[in-house]
Amino acid sequence: MKSFQVIRTHLSPYHGPDFEQNERQRLEKIPGVRVEKLNLADISKPSILITNTHTDLKDLPSKLLQNTQLILHSNSGYDNFARDEKLLEKIPLVIGHEIRAQAVAEYCLSALFQGLLELPQHLMWSKSRTWERPLIKDQPVWVYGYGHIGKIITETLKSLGAKVTVIDPYLAKTSQPKTDHSQAKIVIACCGHNASSHHMFNETFFHSAHPELIFINGARGKLVEEKALREFLLTHPKAQAFLDVFENEPFDESWHHFPQVWKTSHIAGVYSGLDEGMIQFEENTLNDFMSMDELDFQKKYTNELLQNKWLNGELI
Repeated sequence: MKSFQVIRTHLSPYHGPDFEQNERQRLEKIPGVRVEKLNLADISKPSILITNTHTDLKDLPSKLLQNTQLILHSNSGYDNFARDEKLLEKIPLVIGHEIRAQAVAEYCLSALFQGLLELPQHLMWSKSRTWERPLIKDQPVWVYGYGHIGKIITETLKSLGAKVTVIDPYLAKTSQPKTDHSQAKIVIACCGHNASSHHMFNETFFHSAHPELIFINGARGKLVEEKALREFLLTHPKAQAFLDVFENEPFDESWHHFPQVWKTSHIAGVYSGLDEGMIQFEENTLNDFMSMDELDFQKKYTNELLQNKWLNGELI
């Protein structure tokens, strides 16, 4: 029977007070699994790591990595591993896309609805029964990124009749527009951050953006050149931005005087059931890893393996 020590490298501040204990109890119900703290682990034993965005593999003992058979990354963001391609050649790393994708998609959709309209309330019956509002079906929407989050957003908006243009140079099946984006009333960033996407929303982009643009970023802060966005907003008072992530976090006073900007503190993927979602992901993946042979496991998790997300040396 397979036997592993499971080591969580870091905890995140949004976890509940009982998360670590609950995680241990659930995972140790799996035959052959023993959960251990990093500082108490025997780095010479076969190990499975549970990481998050604070994990830098180069800070971990090399002997521990030599004996690591699997990494579970229960986060949707994984650009902290961008320089680790060689280090991860022999260690399958499974990304927990499923845990947060729905939550981040709902954040973006909530921002979209809030940007388009404010729900009226009538304290007395309104005889006019008028409501001047735009419908989503009439809005040209551009979604940048067609991964788990982008797919949910795109399919949801299309079901409402929206005219959705998908931008994702890494996926051939998406339609790449031949015209500029100046007609896009709504832009939603859903892509990861790498050398190619760094500051993709820059001065050039905002120079030709729609004057009443609704810009939504629940993905990665460094996709946006924030100085260019601020200058655009200053000269286009009807434009709006919904930002959950920033070039430098926490965001600073440079964002304090923009009434058309809605700011949140990197919480798009946080929800009341997050701890349970993470433990369930870890439990399911570990059960598969313990019961399946290597080829069957890698086949089942093809779309979730970080090793399959490098293209020409770049993590996409």
